[in-house]
Amino acid sequence: MSLVAVYDALKAANVDDAKATAAVEAIETVREEARLRHIEERIAELQNDITELRADMNAQITELRADMSAQNAKLRAEIGELRADMRSEIRLLKWMIGFTITFMLANFALTGAILLRLAS
Repeated sequence: MSLVAVYDALKAANVDDAKATAAVEAIETVREEARLRHIEERIAELQNDITELRADMNAQITELRADMSAQNAKLRAEIGELRADMRSEIRLLKWMIGFTITFMLANFALTGAILLRLAS
């Protein structure tokens, strides 16, 4: 109901102007207080929602950090294993190259000896 209609109804009921104005202002004050209470209640609800969301977000962040730490540890372990594998492969390659060089030197020496005998 509009305040103008209330005022007009009071005037039609032969209520003097000051009382009608006071009644309309009282109704307006009550409406404003109710609206403000509703706004305050809604703000409180939103603050509670924000607090819950913040708690959920913090829990998820903590969980993600734990997952990331576990993944990091796992990756470090795998990298360590790969390094050890590479070192053993490199060691094997060094032995193979050393053997090949030794065999080639021995082959050159024998070939040189054979050529010297043939030449003499």
